[in-house]
Amino acid sequence: MEKILITGATGNVGLSTLKLLESRNYPDVEVVAAVRDIERAKKNEGMANCQFCHFEFDEPATYDKALEGVTQIVLIRPNQVSDVSRYIFPFLARAEKAGVKHIVFVSIVGAERNRIFANHRTENHFKKVNIPSTILRPSLYMQNLTSLHRHDIQYNDKMIIPAGQGCVNYIDVRDVAEVIVAVLMNPVNENRAYELTGPEPLDFYQIAKLFSEELGREIKYTRPSTIRFVRQKLLDKKQLLYVVTLSLLYSAARGGKMNYSNDVFKSITGHDPRNLADFIHEYRESWIKPDSSLEPVKPRRRLRRRHL
Repeated sequence: MEKILITGATGNVGLSTLKLLESRNYPDVEVVAAVRDIERAKKNEGMANCQFCHFEFDEPATYDKALEGVTQIVLIRPNQVSDVSRYIFPFLARAEKAGVKHIVFVSIVGAERNRIFANHRTENHFKKVNIPSTILRPSLYMQNLTSLHRHDIQYNDKMIIPAGQGCVNYIDVRDVAEVIVAVLMNPVNENRAYELTGPEPLDFYQIAKLFSEELGREIKYTRPSTIRFVRQKLLDKKQLLYVVTLSLLYSAARGGKMNYSNDVFKSITGHDPRNLADFIHEYRESWIKPDSSLEPVKPRRRLRRRHL
């Protein structure tokens, strides 16, 4: 009997993995979603009938109950948990003590090289943990275009991304979930690391063209500085650590470090990953302009009265 615990189960990758495991209905496999708020999690599409446990990285008292009988873990670090030595490492120590047999850690592209990333420290720590692990390093997620960049595309007809002329190789979180499930079900993948990309690298001028063709209006790619990008996203109430991490990834793209693709996904799953053009078509409603009367109006900037 396998019991799989998924942390970050309400996020993009966690939820996609949970749904895929549930849909395949593997015999002798029990799946548990580790969440902060069970009642809130149940409101997510496809999670009403899931098995949940209350879990928080910053509350060690929740560890033992969540780990009862668990044989495998899908470890997804929340963006707000940056102090991994304080919150992630103790959880891994408790997992080792509980007898967990395998951990799939969802990291990010380039984490093995960049010491700034919290995932870099976590990857290195697995060398000290006596649990077989598989590390996945996905490229940038296509779903960023339906979340972080959605408003700019939908209302302003712009892609405001600090990647210069660099290319990225977006991957769909559903494809990442498929790799996670394949790794969970096949122990040959233990103690290995895989970098996951989409089928082809594209620069943002090409991506903007895909949007323009699909939406029937011109979408322009602007090239703000990294500082301007971070400042704007913070004004938009985005999480600081998430924005900084993403800006570092876009900086890597600007430097030409994402201008490649590999066949790892196909070698594991047996088929090609989703391409960006199809993703944009599938989610085109995310960027359709609503009726102008419903379009949110940003508050006007108050002008200072000059005293003469």
